[in-house]
Amino acid sequence: ESNKKYRLGITLFELGNLVLSRIDVRSEAKEVCAPLATKYPATVHIATHSEGEVIYIEKMDRGSTLISASNVGRRAPMHCTGVGKAMLAYLPEEYLQQRVFNRPLQRLTEHTITKKNDLRKELEDIRQSGIAMDREEIELGLTCVAAPILNHNGVAEYAVSLSFPYGKIGDVDQEEVKRDLLACTQKLSARLGYHK
Repeated sequence: ESNKKYRLGITLFELGNLVLSRIDVRSEAKEVCAPLATKYPATVHIATHSEGEVIYIEKMDRGSTLISASNVGRRAPMHCTGVGKAMLAYLPEEYLQQRVFNRPLQRLTEHTITKKNDLRKELEDIRQSGIAMDREEIELGLTCVAAPILNHNGVAEYAVSLSFPYGKIGDVDQEEVKRDLLACTQKLSARLGYHK
C-alpha cells in the first residue's frame, strides 16, 4: 500500500517537471519564433505531442503577438499535420507503432495520407530535409511548413510550423521560409542540449 502511494508521488512529481519544462520551452520558442510571425503572412504554431496526437501550445499571428486562444490546447492527428509529421520523423519506432500505425490513418481531406507506406516514405524524406509539409491534408486551403525541436537524445518533443491560409504560400519564397524556420528550430534544439 505504502509502495503504491510512493509511486503515485513520483508520477505527480514527474508530471510537475514535465509541465514546468514545457512552459519554459514554450516561452523560449515564442521569443525565438516571433520574428517569423511578423515576416510572413502566416500563423506560427508551437506544438507538442501526447498519446499520438498533436497539442498546440502557442499561436502567433502577423502584426499581433496577442495570443488567440482558439488553437491553443487544440488537439489534432499527427499524420496529417506539419507539426505532427515533423515530430513523428524524430520519435522512436515503438511510439509510431503504438500510437499511429496501430489504427487506420483517418482521411480529413482528399489530400490526407492514408496509406501507412506513404507516411513512412514521407517521414524518411523529412529526416533528410528536416522539414515537414502539410499540403491541405488537415484542412483544404491550408499549407504548413514545419520543423521539429529536438532534445539532447535527438527525439522530437516539440515542433514549430508556419500555416499559410489559402494561396498565401504562393506569395513567399518557400526555400527562404524553410531556412528561417530551421534557423529557429535549430537554435531551440541547441538550447535543449541537442548536438548534431
